[in-house]
Amino acid sequence: MALPRQDAEALPLKDMVTPGATAFAVMFALESMARASLATVIPLQAYVLFGAARDVSLAFLAVAVTGLAGSFAIPLLIRRIGRRWVYPLGGACLVLAPLLFVTETIAGQLGGMLVRVFGTACLNITLNLYIMDFIHKRDLVRSEPRKFLFSAAAWTIGPSLGVLLFYRIGVWAANGFSLFCALLVLANFWRMRLLDDAAVAKATRPQPNPLASIGRFLAQPRLRLAWVIAFGRTCWWGAFMVYAPLLIVRSGADPIFGGLMVSAASAMLFLTPLWGRIGARLGLRRTIIGAFCLAGTATFAAGLAGTLPLLAAVLLMTGALGGTCLDAVGNIPFLRAAHPYERPQMTTVFRTYMDFGDLVTSGAMAAVLTFFDLPAVFIVSGIFTFVLAALARHLPRSM
Repeated sequence: MALPRQDAEALPLKDMVTPGATAFAVMFALESMARASLATVIPLQAYVLFGAARDVSLAFLAVAVTGLAGSFAIPLLIRRIGRRWVYPLGGACLVLAPLLFVTETIAGQLGGMLVRVFGTACLNITLNLYIMDFIHKRDLVRSEPRKFLFSAAAWTIGPSLGVLLFYRIGVWAANGFSLFCALLVLANFWRMRLLDDAAVAKATRPQPNPLASIGRFLAQPRLRLAWVIAFGRTCWWGAFMVYAPLLIVRSGADPIFGGLMVSAASAMLFLTPLWGRIGARLGLRRTIIGAFCLAGTATFAAGLAGTLPLLAAVLLMTGALGGTCLDAVGNIPFLRAAHPYERPQMTTVFRTYMDFGDLVTSGAMAAVLTFFDLPAVFIVSGIFTFVLAALARHLPRSM
């Protein structure tokens, strides 16, 4: 039975019956399936509509800039309507996006991409707040890999299934499947009853202006470094997800192979329990540095082998081992460093790594493709990943 509002606010969250790591992992897995099923379809459909890889990059750049601005409105929404309504708003955006994509127009494509970015931001911020409220810091090294393990099936099946439905049945089939998964996201959230006042009492208290929190975030070296690590991971995956399928398509191969490539790389998320154990044994610092080095070396080599698409694909798959390792442990430096009393506002600032990652990747690659051929994208991505490995050396040895 739901507690009266005044009693809910008086009780500390730790004294209530709360969801555990598995429940949050299921939430993340359902969201992942809704997004993964269109992850490869979106750039391929954009390529058909815009006609050039450079124009696809510019479209992603425009959406990233707009999405970044919109993400700063999310804490204000949490303050006004509560986390219990912001999470369903994100789910509703994932329902709306496929309806826009199915129009097969430039306006529908851009609108769907924008709505999808904003919905993902809503889901990501609120889920991270729930995790930091209900999961102890010392348990994060186990709970974070579990979250990505549960999403492994989504990212393994989703990209290739989406492309298969798109090319073999029609645009409505791929987008209809994504819409169905988004409805499951909403149904699961209501089932968990996280909407009760008892579960969201902390989240509905007024929060500071998110813009005023940027200075506080930048003043903390550990938070800055955690942001850079997550930003670098997003940039690497952004280049992989968009340009690896384009490389396959441009070689004359069946577009379905592009989806299969993304799915195979995502299947490595099943290794997240292994990365969690390695992180616990070697320490986060060594694990993160090693993952960046592996991803950087393989990606740089793939760029050099760009005229041989099969070899480039194998190298990029090798780099995905490092990428999935970063998925498993890359957010833990932030989750450990954020102080409990400022988690909502710090989470909002930290979450910008996704928007900035999309923005910088799209802008930088659009510039690269203006002067160079497609394989240069992977050379630039590899060099940048080496830089991030060097920066990760500044992580505290205690991690």
